[in-house]
Amino acid sequence: MHYRLYGLNPTTGRIMQGRDIAAETDREAIAAGRGIHPHDPFEIWCRSRRVFSSAESDAASTA
Repeated sequence: MHYRLYGLNPTTGRIMQGRDIAAETDREAIAAGRGIHPHDPFEIWCRSRRVFSSAESDAASTA
């Protein structure tokens, strides 16, 4: 499947960069995103569906 990975500015949350990712599953796309942006926030989209937001994931893990 085709995914789009967006690196986000840690302060503003705005998109700083984007790149295409080819992955078989959402889980593979998320793993790729974590490998590319291990310390910075990012989002992964598949067409108009937001698959993952590391900012929301990080907030949930600290709650």
